[in-house]
Amino acid sequence: MKAKKALIFIFLIILCTSSFSQSTKIDNLLLQIHESKDSVEKKELINQLKEELATKNIKAQEESNAIIKAKSKLPTKSFKIEK
Repeated sequence: MKAKKALIFIFLIILCTSSFSQSTKIDNLLLQIHESKDSVEKKELINQLKEELATKNIKAQEESNAIIKAKSKLPTKSFKIEK
């Protein structure tokens, strides 16, 4: 029983640490830009970062439009229970 609890505890710790330590491509590109000393390499990395941010922005805009569209389909009148 103690071994089972220990395994569950270890699994939860691994799950939490992996979910909170997400490293995105954007973060990696920012780090590479900061560490790069060559101006040509920095320019290429900045262009890659620009493309990643534009893609992320388009996806976020599409998701927000879908949410707004779904919300507009919801009824606006409050529900009343008849007695």
